[in-house]
Amino acid sequence: MKFKDKNFWLKMKSAIPLAILALADVAVMAIPFYMENYIPNLYANLNLSASEYSQAGAIYGYLSLPCYIIGAYIGDKFRSKSLIIFSLIVMTALGLWYGALPFIGAATASSNVVKYQLYTIFGGFAIATCGLFWAPLWKVVKNHNTQDLPDELKEKQVGKNNGIQGSLNGLIGLTLAGIGIFLLTLSKKGILPNIYVNEMAINAGFIILVALYIFFIGLSFMMAIFYIKEPNITEKTFSLKSLYDVIKKWQIWALGILVLGVYMLQMGLSSYINYLDNIFLVGAVVVSIIGIFRTYVMRFLISPFAGRAADKSHSYILGICLGLIVGIVLIIIAICLPGFDNSFKETALKNPQSAKVIFVKVAACLNLVILGAVTWAVVTIRWSPLGTELKLQNNQYAAGVNVISVIAFTPDAFFKQIKAAIEAKYYDVIESVSGTEIRVASQTGNQLILAVAIIFGIVALIAGIVLYIGIHRNSANYIFKLKKHKVVSVS
Repeated sequence: MKFKDKNFWLKMKSAIPLAILALADVAVMAIPFYMENYIPNLYANLNLSASEYSQAGAIYGYLSLPCYIIGAYIGDKFRSKSLIIFSLIVMTALGLWYGALPFIGAATASSNVVKYQLYTIFGGFAIATCGLFWAPLWKVVKNHNTQDLPDELKEKQVGKNNGIQGSLNGLIGLTLAGIGIFLLTLSKKGILPNIYVNEMAINAGFIILVALYIFFIGLSFMMAIFYIKEPNITEKTFSLKSLYDVIKKWQIWALGILVLGVYMLQMGLSSYINYLDNIFLVGAVVVSIIGIFRTYVMRFLISPFAGRAADKSHSYILGICLGLIVGIVLIIIAICLPGFDNSFKETALKNPQSAKVIFVKVAACLNLVILGAVTWAVVTIRWSPLGTELKLQNNQYAAGVNVISVIAFTPDAFFKQIKAAIEAKYYDVIESVSGTEIRVASQTGNQLILAVAIIFGIVALIAGIVLYIGIHRNSANYIFKLKKHKVVSVS
């Protein structure tokens, strides 16, 4: 029994680096991405319109592309630990600036000042996350606890490591988001009073939540100094030629397009939160709880299972393709639920207790939760094919992650730009916490945004199938293999 107890605590201790990386991952992605997944109309806290906030996201996307390219080189050239620590220091400073924006807006009485500073902050986040943090994060996760394994088993550890990191990410994210919803609910009910600057109301719950995320970014970089260790791996020095060798592989480009489809599911999910609140009229608190459930609870529950199951399968690529098919079907359902050439919002306001309205609301919420589960399953294994099926060496791993990211995360630019244009043309008007009117996407606008996600999802699925066929057509487990029939001669 004592031996088992000792074994348990050794496993817990060995998971500390993955927990630190999960904490850092949650905290740094919260401001540019995750908060929007569970806080309806997040932009209202800055007195900005949906289109203006989406434009900030588009700027992040545009800058992320060259940053991924730079990161593809430096990610394998320099120590991952050093890059992670430096990026977290930069993001702590940017987070403090973001948290000050509501006060800056109130002091200057100008939304333009807030808008352009937000654009600058998101640009800084793009440099820090995509150029410095992203690839080193996944390289450290990949190599965690693999130094004593034989070479043939090292790559088969990656799904398990990604699953553990993803599960811890979900648990930590759930805790912080739960605190956030509690704070925002207190603010909404007036229990936590607004902060007033120049007679303009500032949501105190939102400010405290942002402060919490900033605190944990700082905490994660301090913990990383002491607990994150890189295994001593004998490998060739990374060079520009190594980067070229990665870029010229057609399989890298195909996998990048496949992961793009996975990312489009995530982008669609962020729009779905506002869809539930503004069109289905589910209610801000319920929407936030569902958003937390699909963003963090699903990741906590699904990631370990998906990682281990994928390690036992013959192809990670095939698993991603299957998940993408299910995700596309679920988004089609989401588009169809409120109907077309109508206003479900008006119907829900007139007859809130009707069976049809209640059914559509419940179906929309359940659909989001299932879509979240599918998304996290494929997100968990998206990097797993690099070392296993694409046979990328460890000294090229960060380059592989970033080259794929250049392709896969272009939606940060083009999708958010398209989203901003749709929101500017198809909009409804609601009132913000300070009493000003802001524009949000209408029913048609939300449906068009989700339709764009489907189109790119289908393109990604085609790329994934081609990649699977190209790599596995001679494999014994190849699923498209034709059965050979014996020919019986008749004399």
